[in-house]
Order: sequence, then C-alpha cells, then structure tokens
Amino acid sequence: MTLGLISCARGWLPRIVATCIASLFILAHAQEYPVKPVQVIVSLPAGTGIDVLARTLSQGMDAKFGQRFLVVNRTGQGVMVAANALNTAQSDGYTIAFMPATLITVQLHREKQPPYNRKTFVPICQTFDNVLFVTVAANSPFKDLQSMFAFAKANPGKLRYGTSGIASAPHLAGAELFQRTGVELTDVPYAGEVAYLPHILSGELEMGMISAFLVGAQKGLRPLAVFSKERQKAYPQLPTTAELGYPISTLAYGGLFIRSDAPAAIISRLDAACREVVNGAAYGDMADKQVVRATYLDRAAFTARIDSDFVNIGRLLDALKLKD
Repeated sequence: MTLGLISCARGWLPRIVATCIASLFILAHAQEYPVKPVQVIVSLPAGTGIDVLARTLSQGMDAKFGQRFLVVNRTGQGVMVAANALNTAQSDGYTIAFMPATLITVQLHREKQPPYNRKTFVPICQTFDNVLFVTVAANSPFKDLQSMFAFAKANPGKLRYGTSGIASAPHLAGAELFQRTGVELTDVPYAGEVAYLPHILSGELEMGMISAFLVGAQKGLRPLAVFSKERQKAYPQLPTTAELGYPISTLAYGGLFIRSDAPAAIISRLDAACREVVNGAAYGDMADKQVVRATYLDRAAFTARIDSDFVNIGRLLDALKLKD
C-alpha cells in the first residue's frame, strides 16, 4: 500500500511541477504586461463624448503602464462591429474595448445568432454613466411631464419622440417610461441624437430622449425630467423619473471589456489601473466637460449591474416585441 501511494505521488508530481511552472510563467508575464501597445476598441465615432472619454482614459493608462493604449474606432451595427472586433482578437490582453454595456444587456437578446455569448467577454470596470433627459423644444406647450402624459392619453400615438435607433438606450428608456404610464407615443428612430435635434427644435418631433451634454449645449431645449434617482446639480428644480413614480434605470453606461480567456492577472491589473484613472482628476474633469458621470465600478459590481439589466431588458424587449 505504501509503495502504491509513493507510485501515485510520483505520478502526480510532474503534473504539479508543470502546473506550478505554468502559473509562475503567467504571473511573470502579467507583471511585465504590457510590453507592446494595447489596442482600445471604441464602438462610437471619433469626436463623440464617449470617444473623448476613451482617449482620456487611454492617456491615463499610458502613464500607469508606461506603454501606449491606442484607441481604434470600430463603428457600425450598433455595437456589433466593435464587439466582433473584440471577439476575434487574440486573448493575450492586448485588445480591450471601451463601449456601452448594451453589447451584453441588449444585443444578446436582439441578435438571432450572435457571434458571442454572455461568457465571451469579461467586464473589467465601469467607467461612465450617461444621463438622459425627456426633452422638448423651449417653445413647446408642454411645461412638465404630467401635462405631456395627459395629452398623450387623450391622443394615443399622436406625439412623436426621437431616439438613437431601435433598442438603443434612449429608445428603451422612453419606451419603458411610456409603457409604465400607459400612454402610447410614436417612436421615430435616427442614427443619433444630433440627427433628430433639428426636428425637435422645428416642432416636427414633439420630444426626444436627449443626453445631458446636448441638453446643456443647446439652448433651444427644455428638459421635463431626468432619468435618474437623484436630481442633477445643473438642474436642481428638475424632477427625476424616480420621484415621479417611475424608477427607470437607463442603459446609457459602460466601461472596459476584454475577452474572458485573457490572463486573470492581466485583467486584475487593468481593473486596478482603471480605478485610479477613472477616480483621477484628469478623467473626472473631462467627464464633467462632456456632462457624463465618471462612475467607477470594479469587475464584480459592474458584472452584477450588467447581469441584472440583462434580465430586466429581456422582459422589456419581450413586452415591446423587439426580440429578433
């Protein structure tokens, strides 16, 4: 029996040694990371608010790691072009993505045969929250959300609102709000909020779901409510949807993602650096200029938020009959 145990131990010893050597190699590789530039895929066009934040974060990562983090814009099909670029990249940690969480919370419900699944990507850290407003033109007859709802109930489908495309964060925020209030409005999808802004100002559209940046930059708009749990400093008198009885959490947030088969030690290093950069003055100042919240969440908290929204949005898309 003793000889059997010795023989067994001898059989396991090479495997244990090999495993230890492999682990040490991975750890050493992670400690040296990065030894070459890291590609940061961004799903929105250059010059947009999220692109500017991605470049600011990349500059901060440059300083932390002493290596270049290079932004590469991969736009098209919502977030799918960028998601596919990340999906087909090598899993060595040298390709990450700065993009909205909708690549998981929405697109996995919307695509008939998505090229990736819930376990393909790891959320490294949350880096931003974009605030959305229910907005009308400054000369609109609607002075508050209640008067708009009253008109909509008396005139089903007559009011039109602009959004950044079907199943986009602005569209789903508005759709959920109107569903909860029992009113019927007509959604008019555009390529983005800049495209439908002139139609709100001209009165062709009665309202739109608009980002905080554009609400602040365009003086011809009047916000009626903000999708938030807390009132905004820039609009202290403006009610939130939550206090009006509609606690809707929008999907206008995101952060860094990486392939799930990337080395765990590298993911941990990226998360630690992300925390320092997002909580730093340079990134926070740029987020303020873009009127976006610089909200850091670590991997666990960011993952939990995405998982919760994935379930809730699945139910909403079913109710709206928006699943492909």
